[in-house]
Amino acid sequence: MAARLSREAVRAWNQAYAEQTAAMFAASQLGPPDASALLRLARAYVEVSHAWRALSADFAAPLWARHAAVVAAEEFIRRAHVERNRAERAHT
Repeated sequence: MAARLSREAVRAWNQAYAEQTAAMFAASQLGPPDASALLRLARAYVEVSHAWRALSADFAAPLWARHAAVVAAEEFIRRAHVERNRAERAHT
């Protein structure tokens, strides 16, 4: 029987992605960049990264999937930095 990923980790991943999607749409509205929307997006990216990290630590997942989750976590941290920088530029 195949092991299953933690329901809590999967739930956290789903919630993080839902917030990230909402924040991304809010930040992509036409007009000048909104610093608060960009900061919301950066925070959402951090939460998605944490969710990926939690999945990467779940030994029920195959090694290749755990590695892919680590790579995804790193990418979302990179995106968070990009959005924080955009927010700083929008705020000035």
